[in-house]
Amino acid sequence: MKQDELVTAGEFARLSQSTKRTVIWYSQNGLLRPVKVNSQGYRFYKPEQIIDFQVIMLLRRLNFSLAEIKKFLRVKSPKELFKDKEKVVKDEMLRLQTISKNITNYYSNLEKFGVLVEPKFKVIKSFNIYYIDRVGAYSQIYDYGLELKSYFSKIPKNTAYLTIFSSNEYLPKKDNLRVGVVVNKGMKLKKQAKEIVKRWTVPRFKSLSYTHIGSPALISMMWKQMRDYKDKYKLKRDYSYPFFELEFYIKTGLNDFHDEERMISELNMPMV
Repeated sequence: MKQDELVTAGEFARLSQSTKRTVIWYSQNGLLRPVKVNSQGYRFYKPEQIIDFQVIMLLRRLNFSLAEIKKFLRVKSPKELFKDKEKVVKDEMLRLQTISKNITNYYSNLEKFGVLVEPKFKVIKSFNIYYIDRVGAYSQIYDYGLELKSYFSKIPKNTAYLTIFSSNEYLPKKDNLRVGVVVNKGMKLKKQAKEIVKRWTVPRFKSLSYTHIGSPALISMMWKQMRDYKDKYKLKRDYSYPFFELEFYIKTGLNDFHDEERMISELNMPMV
């Protein structure tokens, strides 16, 4: 191609309605390669590269990474790339919708009750669990759940996990934790684990209950809000049970424990 058929970075930027700085940045990152670089370091492009540049800008607006864009430009097959990104975008939309809903609820609860949560009374019917007792930090609950899961040769996907707290204090570094799963059809405990994993019946109890949808990193704060709600409205705990609080991980279970916004946790406090 002749020199007079090429355009400089500045001309390219004007024709593509962008800036020279942006054009050069994408060139330096290997996404928009100049046809020629002269002895003075000036970059020259073919006018038809404007279409490629516009594709790059579109993908960036759709939150594609530089690596994904490079792959697209290399294989020239956007179908699979857009299919993967569609799921990412939809997941992000759901995440933002959850955050927005939570913020609205928090503001509403603060105005009504002076706390972030609006717990409800409910009756928890008696149920059976398999469990292991561990002494450790709250941050280790997920690992204890994985350990418990490893003792089963078969465990249904819809299995509900839970943690039972025996202490009436906030002990994030070291607490007595009973990590369990609700007994469900289809469960099969490994033979060598029968001496490790125990079975227990959680008694029926009246609960002050709150369902938290979102990051498990916020659960301790939600427990504090629950206690503040109880104290503010002078509700009485029932201390006759062999535990103080019980935390379910429902619907999404253990698999989504580290998913910031998808996890659903139910906080339960035995009440008179």
